[in-house]
Formats: sequence, C-alpha cells, structure tokens
Amino acid sequence: MSREWRLKTPLSEEDVRALGLLDVVYLTGKMWGIRDENLRRHLDDGEALPEGVDYAGYPLLHEAAGYRQVDAGGAGKNRKWEFTSGMGNTTSTRMERWMPEIIERYGPRAILGKGGLLEGSTAACERHGCVYMSTIGGAASHYDTHAEIINVYWPDLTSQAILELEVTDYGPCFVAIDAHGNNHYFNMRAEQIKKRGAIYEKAGVSRISERPTMTPSSGAGGNDRSSTKSG
Repeated sequence: MSREWRLKTPLSEEDVRALGLLDVVYLTGKMWGIRDENLRRHLDDGEALPEGVDYAGYPLLHEAAGYRQVDAGGAGKNRKWEFTSGMGNTTSTRMERWMPEIIERYGPRAILGKGGLLEGSTAACERHGCVYMSTIGGAASHYDTHAEIINVYWPDLTSQAILELEVTDYGPCFVAIDAHGNNHYFNMRAEQIKKRGAIYEKAGVSRISERPTMTPSSGAGGNDRSSTKSG
C-alpha cells in the first residue's frame, strides 16, 4: 500500500531510503530545473556549473519551462521571473545518458520527470541514495501554482537554462524508482510480457508474424511507389 509524504528540501539519504514504490510525495523548499542543453554544456562540453548551483540533497526536475524576467531588481517579495508557459515535466529517458553521472557526482536525492529512467540511473539511485519521482504529464498549470523561479543560470540557453525553483507542496509526485533498485517501469514491462503470453496462449497463437513493411519499388515512368510486403 502506498503512503503519502510531505518532505522539505534538502532531502537526506534517510528521507529517500524510507520511500517505497508508488508512495506519493509533496515537496517544499528548493528544487532545480534541468534539461538537455544545460546537461550537455556541463557534461559533454566540460563547462563547470555556474557559481551558486548546488544539487546536493535537492530534487532535480526535468522540465520544459517558458519564462521571462519581470523586474530588474527583484528585491524582497517581488518576483524577478514568471512563467510564460507551463513548466510541467519533460521525458526523462531522453536524459538517461547523463543522469548516473549527475547522481554520483552531485548527490541529488530525487529526480522528477515523466517516462522513467533506465538501468544505469536505477543502479545509481540504489548506490547513492536517490529516487525517481514521476509527475503527471499535461498538468503543468497545477504544478506551476506550487512553484516559483527565483534564479536562472546560463540564461543564454533560454528555455534550456538551469532554473532555481522554490516550491510549496509540489505534487503529487509518485515514486517510480526507489533507492533500493526497484523500478516501477521495469515491473510494469515484465507484467505486460507475462500477460501477453497468457493472451497468446488463450488465443491459440504461438507467435505473432512480423509487421508488414513498406519497401520501395520502381514503377512505370521511373516513379517510385511503395508496395506492402509481409515479413
């Protein structure tokens, strides 16, 4: 049975080791927004993270925000940045190749996004005490009411910049990879394969033939046409 947690950041290893698959989490405190181009600049191009960026203990959100600067000073309670389009989440598997290194080098305690992460990140979460939390796709307007941009690093990357966020009861976030090597997406895939075998057996099907493929053929007058060819 899943449990509900309300956690404040930075998170401790003890916090995340206590979380189980499909537990529901609401986060309050600092969180970082990251995505492809800032990861590429740092890890592929070798540029150091900007001064002031510290992922240790914090959640990292795979996001796709549009935003703008709304005042020059941003003093006191005045907001310096605002969303121009929903921040929401973006597909995490696209960033799989960078995440094991991020987890190992910088010690974030949670990665948020959609679509899950793969074997390398699952193993890194187990080794270093991190979890992956899935947020609801298409619900940016809800999540954005619980988040505020407080700083932008590498603003030349525009929507691909690093965002420093302040969140309040940010959720629901669903634990899809825990800190013990369990991956909900892998479990679901195994269950689907098992059910598919049972369906085939019930239908009396020993195997599914390959999907028909389209192959080019030369037609009259030199025009290329496509014909359907069964595998």
